[in-house]
Amino acid sequence: MRIKAGILCLTAAAALVFSLPLSAGAADHTVGEIQGLADGIVSYKVSSSGSGSVQDWINGALAQGAGSSSEWYVIGLSQSGSYDFSQYRSALETYLENNSVYSATARQKYALALIAAGSSSDYITRTAGDSIGQLGIMSWDYGLHLLNNGVSSPYSAEDAVNGILSMQLGDGGWAVIGDYGDVDVTAMTINALAPHYPYNGAIQQAVNVGLDFLSGRQLDSGGFKTMGAENPESSAQVITALSALGIDCQTDSRFIKEGNSPIDGMLKYRLGDGSFAHAEGGGMNDSATVQAYYSFIAYLRMTQGRTPLLILDRQPEPELPVQTEPVSPPEIQETAAAETPAASAAAQVSTPEVSGTAAAASGAAEVSYTTENTVTDTTAGTSGTLTASAAQTVSFTVTLTSAEQSGTTVTVASQVITSHIHNKSGGSYKPWAVAVVTAAAAVMILILLALGKRSWKNFAAVGVLAAAGVAVIVLTDIRSPEDYYTSTVTKENAVGTVTMTIRCDTIKDEQDSEYAEYIPEDGVILETTDFEFAEGDSVYTILTDAARTFGLQTDSRGGMTGMVYVAGINYLYEYQFGDLSGWIYHVNGVAPSVGCGEYIVSDGDNIEWLYTREVGNDLD
Repeated sequence: MRIKAGILCLTAAAALVFSLPLSAGAADHTVGEIQGLADGIVSYKVSSSGSGSVQDWINGALAQGAGSSSEWYVIGLSQSGSYDFSQYRSALETYLENNSVYSATARQKYALALIAAGSSSDYITRTAGDSIGQLGIMSWDYGLHLLNNGVSSPYSAEDAVNGILSMQLGDGGWAVIGDYGDVDVTAMTINALAPHYPYNGAIQQAVNVGLDFLSGRQLDSGGFKTMGAENPESSAQVITALSALGIDCQTDSRFIKEGNSPIDGMLKYRLGDGSFAHAEGGGMNDSATVQAYYSFIAYLRMTQGRTPLLILDRQPEPELPVQTEPVSPPEIQETAAAETPAASAAAQVSTPEVSGTAAAASGAAEVSYTTENTVTDTTAGTSGTLTASAAQTVSFTVTLTSAEQSGTTVTVASQVITSHIHNKSGGSYKPWAVAVVTAAAAVMILILLALGKRSWKNFAAVGVLAAAGVAVIVLTDIRSPEDYYTSTVTKENAVGTVTMTIRCDTIKDEQDSEYAEYIPEDGVILETTDFEFAEGDSVYTILTDAARTFGLQTDSRGGMTGMVYVAGINYLYEYQFGDLSGWIYHVNGVAPSVGCGEYIVSDGDNIEWLYTREVGNDLD
């Protein structure tokens, strides 16, 4: 049963009144000022997206970004005003129909976004039924948020609460992994528990200890550190959690340090255009900006006596069924490598096109193939060899009826797929292209002479066109997909260097498994390697740089920022070695509480991608 706003607020106030300390002086930002800060973020996003209004932004950029970068903005907007989310709702429902989301917490966040947008999709109840508690503390937290919103599930709120309380650490905090509490995770956990605080003594005790933990971690600036660095996102999470409890972070003495509140700590990162940076002196960071935005909304709702941020206001149900286009097949992106007698062949597989390269220093390269589906001019099961001489391309066409990835068969509609196998001679195309343009210009001049059109203007026109063609060839860099994914990434605007390694030590002894060909005997997929980074690059950016440089196969969901989930690396996927198996990343030996697309790297960071069988509990 959904918690009612009035009962929640009155009871919470009564439960907290005896535990709250006296007010302390801090820089008092008025409700009007906080509203202005929230509005400033929205204005920035509307302007930067080229939209004419907030509704245009929702219908345009936010709908287009459904599933990758829009969800927290939609949740914040739904809790702060009255908007039409039908186009975003339809876009997110379509995205979820067409994409497999492996991460339990990512599915839960999408379910919350659907509720915020007024969706009645069964994705919400399915998620509540198969994700709660499946991926550690965060899946308990977000699962409890779903239950707090009245979503039906085999799990009860009591189950989720018990799971959360059992994971509280000795220092009073909570963390994704390790023995010490993390500010962000602790705040997010308190946020989930807040609606139950008035009714349960065990929750009250755990939350109070958690608040002491957060107070002890607060800096003199009013802000907080995560992973050793002060940042606005941590302050945003604390503001959101305190607001959920009905605590005003500007007046509670536990959260005033040297006259500064968490809001003061966060405002250090505000830029002139209304957006927020991740680090002082840095540029706009979308993760910092959106978290600042919804923390302001959470604070404003607290001052208005409304429910916490994630007790979602009900949006109007759609009057008519949402009409969607026919479901397109899930995208399958893989990079495979096979040795041939003449060279190494790599294939980039995608739907609807399959392409590949066979690269040789000179001469011919052979690529063996076996058709598993119907081929235009042969039958299924046909094997053979395609031979490409230097600079030659050979092709064959198949009709794809199904594809298999990570042990899961994905059935798709019949599609024609063409595979091109190109044997690169190793030389640049530019000299040949320049020669062709020059020859064409010479032919044109001869034609003009033959026709008697000997005006200098005609010759000048040919010369100008030829020069323009040569300039285009020289100044552009046309690369094939295979070149793109086997090239060193150069950062012209590099601001520092990080190191990264990719390891699967926890499964290196699985040499008899069906995945043995992808498991190095020493467990090292990528040795510790230096990578340059530019301002704003994330851990995920570095991973994609490594994939391009070393031809590594990766499979991810989402965009370059925000809710990015890495499902597989080097053909090793989540769930292949147990229900809790998959990839996690560490930075400087610690597992961050944000996604790899949100963690902005700093100079000297040491990044580790590690395969785990037990959600990180089996890692040293």
